[in-house]
Amino acid sequence: MKYWLDIKAQLKSNIEISIQLLLLLLGIYVMIMSDNERIWKVPLLFVGAFIWFFYRGKTKHPIALIVFSTLLIIDLCYLYFRVANHHFMLLFMVLPVIGYSYHQRIEILSKNMQFLLVIVIMTSVIQKLLSSQFMSGDFYYYMMNRGGMFSRFINFFPENLDVIKENKINIIALNDTNPNDLKTIVLKDIFKNLGFMSLVFAWVTVIVESIVAISILWKPRSTWVHILFTFMIIGILCTRLETGFMALLAICGLILCNNSFLRLVYVLIVLGCITLIVTKIGFH
Repeated sequence: MKYWLDIKAQLKSNIEISIQLLLLLLGIYVMIMSDNERIWKVPLLFVGAFIWFFYRGKTKHPIALIVFSTLLIIDLCYLYFRVANHHFMLLFMVLPVIGYSYHQRIEILSKNMQFLLVIVIMTSVIQKLLSSQFMSGDFYYYMMNRGGMFSRFINFFPENLDVIKENKINIIALNDTNPNDLKTIVLKDIFKNLGFMSLVFAWVTVIVESIVAISILWKPRSTWVHILFTFMIIGILCTRLETGFMALLAICGLILCNNSFLRLVYVLIVLGCITLIVTKIGFH
């Protein structure tokens, strides 16, 4: 009980914890991307580290966040078509946090994160609805038959691994052929009725994401909304280890959440995702 009381006391400062987790995630991401555009990053990191080391207690400016956001902008300028979605979300999260360090108004930061979550999730829903391949279930069907989804669970069924391996070999062979030959392949199903299951799963995904987005827009502080949101995040992680993006969603949820237990769940999700990123098990 004492340990829980200590944790609960820490979780009362959810904004501070959220910013610390965001800084940790930013630091790791910057290290992963450090090989790109070194000519700009080396002097920026050196000057930023110098200022932070000698002036961090003498200035109100969030030096680390400003340096990290500048690095994100550099990568965005030079690698616009290569950076993943979480790069944009990182930048859109850092900017309101920098603003918060000056105005110190929690309601403004919370409103920014609320709208950011709604826009991100609804954009995902619209993209899925506009994709005939997704709504028909073909995307999930293809990904599951080649082991790209639920891979951690499929490993418990050794007989399916041979089917996945055969499907991968056939896909590679097809990619090596001349497209003008119009050759096709038929993937073997790892489970019975996988086509129907994929169709149902696609529609369930869209419905759940739509409900979550509307709920966050309507009642961003509701405990039931955050229960649904955490289930959505965990469900996506079980489907595919999109650790970077899910960690960012969890940080936004932590900023909006009032329930101590759910705050702890968000923190555990972020720490788990960061651990998987560092150990190169999940996608950054």
